[in-house]
Amino acid sequence: MSVLKRPEGDLYYDVCDIVPPWVAPKETILFLNGLAIDSDIWVTWLPVLADRYRIVRTDLRGFGRSFVPAKGATWSIELIARDVLDVMSAVGVDRVHFVGESTGGTVGIHMAAHLAEKLASVTTVSAAHRGGAIQRSKALRDDVGRLGMETWSETLMKLRFHPGGVSDRMWRWFHDVQRNSAPHACADLVDMLVGADLTAALPSIRVPMLILAPDDSPFVTVEQQVERLRAVPGSELQVIAGARHGLAHSHGPRCARVLRDFLERRAR
Repeated sequence: MSVLKRPEGDLYYDVCDIVPPWVAPKETILFLNGLAIDSDIWVTWLPVLADRYRIVRTDLRGFGRSFVPAKGATWSIELIARDVLDVMSAVGVDRVHFVGESTGGTVGIHMAAHLAEKLASVTTVSAAHRGGAIQRSKALRDDVGRLGMETWSETLMKLRFHPGGVSDRMWRWFHDVQRNSAPHACADLVDMLVGADLTAALPSIRVPMLILAPDDSPFVTVEQQVERLRAVPGSELQVIAGARHGLAHSHGPRCARVLRDFLERRAR
C-alpha cells in the first residue's frame, strides 16, 4: 500500500510485482476503478496476470482510499488522467497497459486519444465513450440525495449483479464500499461522465483496444460497445454473457484471461 502525497490531494495506489527476474521485458498493467468502488475490485484478476505483469492499482479520486474533492470542486476526465500520470511517475513507469472499469474505462479512452504515447494498450470494462447515452443516468445521480446512500447502494446492487451473480461475501464487500462513498462525489462524478463525449476522437485512436462488455448492463448497452468497436481501428470486443454492469467484479478471472490472451497475441 502506498499513498502519493500531492497538494491537491493524496492518491492511494498498490503495486504487486512478483514477476520472475527471467521474464523480460517486464510490462506494467495499471487498473483504475469507477463509481463508488475502490481498486480492490481487481483482486481476482491478479492471479491470472501477476506472474507476467507488474500490477498497479489506484483508487479513483473521490473514492476508496484516495482523496475526496470538496463539494463544488471541478471534476474532469483531464484531471483524472493527470492522476493516472502522477501514479505512473511515482512507480517509475513511462508506459502501461491501462485497464479501466466504467468511469475508469472512459478515462482510458480519453488517454488513448490524447495521451497515446503513455499507453501500450487500453482495456475498458462496462465503459461508455458517450456519457449522454448512459441509460438511467439521471436516476443514478438524483437517487443519491433522494434515497440516501444505504438504499441507493442496495438499489444499485441489483443493477450491478444478477441474483446469485456473486458470492454473499463478494456482495457484502461491494455494498459496504459503495454505501460508504461520499454522496457528493458520486453525484459529481455522474455529472462529469454524462457530459463526456469522445465519439469524434474514436477514429483517431491507434492504441490497441480491448472492449469487455456485459450482455445485460442497465447503463451501457452492447450496441454502444459495438459502435465503438466499429469506430476504433483494430479494436476487439468480448461480450460476457450472464453479466450486469459489475462485470469486473462478478467475472474477474474470466475477464483477466481474455485480457492476457489479448496482450500475448500482440506481443508475438
